Amino acid sequence: MADIFDEIDEDLKRDHMQLLWAQYGKIVIATVLTIVLLVAVRQGYTAWQTSQAEASASAYQQALQSDDVVGALEAKLDQLSNGYGMLAQFHIAAEQAAIGDFVAAEARYLRLASDASVDPLYQQAATLLSVMVASKDADVSALATRLSDLETANGPWQALALETGAGLALRNGNKTIAVSKFKRLTEMADVPAGMRQRAQRMIVMLDD
Repeated sequence: MADIFDEIDEDLKRDHMQLLWAQYGKIVIATVLTIVLLVAVRQGYTAWQTSQAEASASAYQQALQSDDVVGALEAKLDQLSNGYGMLAQFHIAAEQAAIGDFVAAEARYLRLASDASVDPLYQQAATLLSVMVASKDADVSALATRLSDLETANGPWQALALETGAGLALRNGNKTIAVSKFKRLTEMADVPAGMRQRAQRMIVMLDD
């Protein structure tokens, strides 16, 4: 049992946000891209009927085949329809985060989160991702405020927002808030087993 607590204690010494990004960043991005792809597919059907939309789909696919996907997508943004343009923005941010350019990735996600033309579901995903990729010297209080609505609103991002918020609280040295968020997470009905178990372990360790 002592070994388990030692392991958890070591985890806390690491940067919690970067740990969460390593664990869930790709999963969240994959989920977002899958959801957005439905929009793209729907637009693709319409695109089949118009040359303008066909050109947009073609430009997007060509960019993905480039050796420099980010540069290619950036260059073709003006040629893309709204659906493909949004998909491209998420893809660019994911690529930037993957190479460690977290500042650029955060800025990109924030632009998506504040874009009124983007569906609220995707705006929420972008908000969550913007916090997860934020730099180590970012204002923790500002990041926590950014997450607050996601933590209280029922939806697909609530559990991960709570875990991310708990990580921010730990970074800020506030174990009480972290424990409260972990407890709220464990009380939710639809939480992955691994996430629930991890939250329970953190509650035991932090309450000690």
